[in-house]
Amino acid sequence: MPPTSRTVLVFDVLGTLVDQAGSLEAQVRQHAGLDAGAARSAVATWLDRVAEREGAVVEGRRGFAPSGALDREVLAGLAAEGVLPASAVDRLATAAERLRPWPDSVAGLAALAGDFTVLGLSNADRRTLAALRANAGLGWHEALSAQDVGTYKPAPELYAAAVAAAAVAPGRGVATTGPAGPPVMVAAHAWDLRAAAAAGMRTAYVPRPRGDAPRADDAFDLHAADLADLPARLLAGGLRPPAG
Repeated sequence: MPPTSRTVLVFDVLGTLVDQAGSLEAQVRQHAGLDAGAARSAVATWLDRVAEREGAVVEGRRGFAPSGALDREVLAGLAAEGVLPASAVDRLATAAERLRPWPDSVAGLAALAGDFTVLGLSNADRRTLAALRANAGLGWHEALSAQDVGTYKPAPELYAAAVAAAAVAPGRGVATTGPAGPPVMVAAHAWDLRAAAAAGMRTAYVPRPRGDAPRADDAFDLHAADLADLPARLLAGGLRPPAG
C-alpha cells in the first residue's frame, strides 16, 4: 500500500518560531554590557544591515555569503563605530544559534509533526538551524537553509526549493500533486507569505511581536492566533490529517 499523503507545513524560523530580536537584545546586554535601550538600538541596526546585505545578494549586487558571515561582518562594523565593544564580536557572531523559541513553538511543532510533515525554511545558515533544533528543541522533520540555495528570501528560488523538498519530504506521500495539495507556508511576516503565494504555496499567517502584519489587500489562506490555534485553523480550512 502506498504511504498516505500528508500536508506539508513549511515554517519560517526567524521571528516565527524564535524570538530573534528579543533574544539578540538579551545577548547584547549580557556580552556587550549595554542597557536595554542601547541594546535594542544596536540590534535594530544589526538586523537592518544584515537585511540590506541579504537584499544585495537577492538583487545580484554581491555574492552569496551565509548568514553567520553576514552577522560577523555587520558586528565588526558596529564595533569599529564604537556601538559594540570589539571583545563582544566573537560571542555575538554566534548569537543566532542561541535564539529563544516563542512559548508555543516547541509544543506546537511537536503536536503538528504528529499529523503533518513539518519543514523549516530560513535565511539562517545550516549551522544555525542545526543549533536551533538542538538548543531550542524545534522539532521539524527537515530544514532548508538559504545556504542550500545560494540566495535569500524573498527570492523565488527559495520557495521553489521548498515546494520541491515538500514533494520528497520524509514520512509522507506526495504532497504537491495528491489530495494533500501544495505545501502551506506558515510565517509571521506578510512579505514572506506573499512570496510563498507567488510560488504556488498556500499561506498561513501567525502574528508575532515585531512581525510584519498583513496589509488590507493581502488574502492569505489562513490566519491563526498562535501555533496552538493553528491545527484548528488548518482543519477549518479543509487541511485534515490523514486518516488512520
